[in-house]
Amino acid sequence: MPHQIHQRTFGRTGDHRRAMLRNLSLSVLRYEHVKTTEAKAKEVRRFVDRMINLGKDGSLEARRRASEWLPEPVIVEKVFGDLAKRYPDRRSGYLHVTRLPRRVGDAAPLMQLELVAGSEAPAKPAPAEEEQPRRRRIGLPGRRRKAEADEGAGEAKGRAAATTTTKKTTATRRKKSSSEEG
Repeated sequence: MPHQIHQRTFGRTGDHRRAMLRNLSLSVLRYEHVKTTEAKAKEVRRFVDRMINLGKDGSLEARRRASEWLPEPVIVEKVFGDLAKRYPDRRSGYLHVTRLPRRVGDAAPLMQLELVAGSEAPAKPAPAEEEQPRRRRIGLPGRRRKAEADEGAGEAKGRAAATTTTKKTTATRRKKSSSEEG
């Protein structure tokens, strides 16, 4: 039994595994949501958390370490600028993992990785929506007939349900009163 094995190997060599995890963490940080297999999703969480924590540190050494792992300078700037400001109070847990249906070809369990919404989400007021004029619905003849038929059927069903309910309650009352008398 192998002891103290703390990483998944994915059936790949060390260099191939490292490159795959670098690319996957780069994709998560670039697109902010990625669909991948369950094992890869659980493994890449560590690296994304580590990169965002380096961005929050903000030192030159942290920037150099992040640029070693992330091959694109644009993403390093995003980590140190946008993502570091988005999560000021969080220490870890920057990714939200959601289970998806299994993959069609090989039935591999899939997961959706998404960056958690930060505390810097600007609240936009709703008056902008009120300024827009409401859309007018064109009154086509077929729509009127369907709406009238639905309303008439709904009222008829409501009346039928009410009469059935009253009959049941009256019958129940009769049974109760006869059992009390006898």
